[in-house]
Amino acid sequence: MTIMKLLGPVCIASVLLFGLISCSSDRVDETLEKAKTDEIGSAPPKQITVPAPVASVNKEPYEVKKTAPAATPDTLFKATPVIATAPLNPVPTIKPIPKPISPTATSSQGTRTTSTADLESVLISLQPGSVARYKIGEQFAQLPTPITAVGETSGITGKVYFDPSGNISASDASIIVVDVDSLKSDENKRDNWVRRNGGIGSEIVINLTKVSGHTWPLPDSGKMKVIIEGDMTISDVAKPVTWKGILDIAGSDITGSLSTIITWDQFSLSKPRLPFIISVDDEIILELEVIATKE
Repeated sequence: MTIMKLLGPVCIASVLLFGLISCSSDRVDETLEKAKTDEIGSAPPKQITVPAPVASVNKEPYEVKKTAPAATPDTLFKATPVIATAPLNPVPTIKPIPKPISPTATSSQGTRTTSTADLESVLISLQPGSVARYKIGEQFAQLPTPITAVGETSGITGKVYFDPSGNISASDASIIVVDVDSLKSDENKRDNWVRRNGGIGSEIVINLTKVSGHTWPLPDSGKMKVIIEGDMTISDVAKPVTWKGILDIAGSDITGSLSTIITWDQFSLSKPRLPFIISVDDEIILELEVIATKE
């Protein structure tokens, strides 16, 4: 009875142990069998294609960025081949031929340009306050050094006409007239000699024919070095004379001075002969102090 009690639990344990071993063996066999079946009947692995990055095109014309590097043989997955895009042929740029500026054209800043067709004739008139002057070198008996005799007059009138091209007008006479009778220096005896015996006459006429050195159209302001050419007539003797000077423009007002040099013989003039004068220079300096308006 006691033996049976002991054998009972042992038998039960043996049965349970055998069952567990049997189940484990079956699972192992089933797993191995399934692995073999999968190895024999499975299809080859599919190739996975990874798209290569598309070459990005820059916004600048005809420039293509570099493509991604091709896959190496060691890569597990085969990369899709990338087709490189050849750069486009650059289109030649044709520069437009500039057109000539028309009379009504405007500059890039919107300012209207000026042509000869736009310009008008200009009249310059001498105004009161203008002065004509002469300067002569003399040697007085009572003085050890030479002096410069100066005589001047405000009796001067004149008009100067410019055509649209900036030249002295050929249709209108540009004349300056100097009143000789009103010439006055610091010595009355000299003045009387000049008027009566000098052969200078009653007036000097300057007929202007050419002006150079000025800008055209005349500016609204600024100074200009000018050269004025013309024929000067003294006592019916006409000779070409060139005047040089500087004119200052401020709006419609023009001021400045002009000068030239002549000789006594050039115009058949006589030098003063007075007791107190020992000698007189051969050259005579003529000056014009100009006050004028532009119209």
